[in-house]
Amino acid sequence: MITEEIPVKKIKDAKKPIPINQESPFKYEELFFSVTDHKSNITFANEVFVRISKYEQEDVIGQLHKLVRHPDMPRAVFNIFWDFLKANKPVAAYVKNMAKDGSYYWVMALAFPCESGYLSVRLKPGSELFEKVKDCYAKTLQFEKKKERDSGDKKLAMHEAQAYLLNLLQEEGFDDYEEFMWNALQSEMTNREETLNKNSVSTHNNLDKNVIPPVLVKVERLLNELVLSLENLKNIHNSLVGHSNYILKLARSIMLLSLNAQIGSSKLDQEDLSLSVVAEKMGEQSVDGEKRLINMKQNIHELSALIGSLNFDIISAKLQVEMTIDFLLELEERKLEKDLSLINSDKVTDLLYDAFIPRLDSIHDGIGKVPAYLRELLNGVKEIERFLLVLRFIHITGKVEVARMNDDAKSFSTTFQDLVQEIETAESHLKELNEVVSDNKNTGTMYTVYKERLQNLIEDINV
Repeated sequence: MITEEIPVKKIKDAKKPIPINQESPFKYEELFFSVTDHKSNITFANEVFVRISKYEQEDVIGQLHKLVRHPDMPRAVFNIFWDFLKANKPVAAYVKNMAKDGSYYWVMALAFPCESGYLSVRLKPGSELFEKVKDCYAKTLQFEKKKERDSGDKKLAMHEAQAYLLNLLQEEGFDDYEEFMWNALQSEMTNREETLNKNSVSTHNNLDKNVIPPVLVKVERLLNELVLSLENLKNIHNSLVGHSNYILKLARSIMLLSLNAQIGSSKLDQEDLSLSVVAEKMGEQSVDGEKRLINMKQNIHELSALIGSLNFDIISAKLQVEMTIDFLLELEERKLEKDLSLINSDKVTDLLYDAFIPRLDSIHDGIGKVPAYLRELLNGVKEIERFLLVLRFIHITGKVEVARMNDDAKSFSTTFQDLVQEIETAESHLKELNEVVSDNKNTGTMYTVYKERLQNLIEDINV
């Protein structure tokens, strides 16, 4: 491309389109991206962006990105979006945009801080979650507009609408926006791959190695394999979170039962001291067991956080690499055309590489940790199983002692009955947890292989 300097128009000079209920065509196999400066002025937009927005390139470059903002979008969504970017963190969101003729197009927007501002990649959404989010946005917009009318304060209304939207997302099962974000990304990536496979649409086959470095194609293929593995990681995450919540409850229940037993034993006669010994042992075991259970919960929490981070990094890197290949192909097709961007194509290429290479390093480190976490979890399960066996022995011993003592000791029957119920419930959870970890032993091995393959590709890119 031949870069040309152009006069920058102000957004107020652009004629504001009137929304119409018509969608601007956007295919699943397409990606589009733009680069903005730190004030959100567009400095580069690729051919797909220009075509779908229906603006001329000279109408887009230099404009604020809100040029394509649709009035159906709550301002609260953009506030969340910018909170992440200003914290130097990547962010993803569903966004409804408006083309020059008033038609609309929905995107899953993924934005990253970069050297000259922000790099944003968009894909077409279509998952079941997307349909739910459209409903959440409509409710949030209605809430936001009402708050604006009632208070006359747009900023206050935006912040209250943000809290309202986050509450709606919590009702859908997401603890916070970050958890929603990586689930949404995975849902859209899965939907995209399934749609492309169903329609037999393939991308980036038989590419000219003089245009596209072969290592980029290899990286994209490996990332595609990792994307497909994410469903398995998500299932592990969901299973672990459910058991993690129970584990903390179990630790507290056993500690409370042991305290009740020790308090009760202090009221017994001297001849009933054997039951005091049982209560004391129960207390000792509850302290030891609590440490083991808390360690297991912490391990589950760390693995779940790692899975969330990997999910975001793998999908982000896949889109970034795919976008880089698309951009290099676009450069080749339009190499004799004038480019009206405010940054040249070499700089854009550097920004794309700079976006995905650090993410590959992060993925490499992350997948290398998965096998160790799975081993730790399996060891933790075995430790808790031994702990429960000791509690069963205490329960049996306690029942024998209660049976041969006077009526004052009968109150212990309830305590020991509660204990055995906790043990049985815990054993059920442990069995399920053991199955989750055991069934995914191969996952650890698989990620070890992926780590080695990715290491080789990273070295090839850096040559």
